[in-house]
Amino acid sequence: MKNFTLILFLILLISCMQVKQIGKVNMISNRNIDPNLKYSVITTYSGGSERELKKSRAKTIEDALDGTVRKVSGGEFLMNAKIYLVNGQFIAVEGDVWGSATQKNFKGFKVGDRVTWKKLGKFYNGTIIALKDDKTCLIEDDTSDKTIEQLYDDITKTK
Repeated sequence: MKNFTLILFLILLISCMQVKQIGKVNMISNRNIDPNLKYSVITTYSGGSERELKKSRAKTIEDALDGTVRKVSGGEFLMNAKIYLVNGQFIAVEGDVWGSATQKNFKGFKVGDRVTWKKLGKFYNGTIIALKDDKTCLIEDDTSDKTIEQLYDDITKTK
């Protein structure tokens, strides 16, 4: 019983996360903004979920900003941003990601690209219908007309 209580106490202690808001800014970017482009909101409150805050390992505001903006396809800068100190040593940034819809791509892939991938020794073809995040996209399979999720690392662009 003592061991169980000790283990439970340690799990609770480890799972406790301290998040302290250390700043608010109207706009934050570490990239040059093109005044000739028409930017729009791509997503709101990006980077602010408890899960995303726990995963933050950025040591600088620039790294935290890059991590939040790059998760969103086409993201360029943050508006209405909040900066957090996580567990006294890591930085996290939350905000509305703005960007240009015409520039949405990840790792060279964009919506409408024809791709191929291999699964269980067989090759499949399809069309990218959505860029989900910085790791995966949604593809409409040509043979089954089903939508599947694939890692960018597992697909190859075809012509």
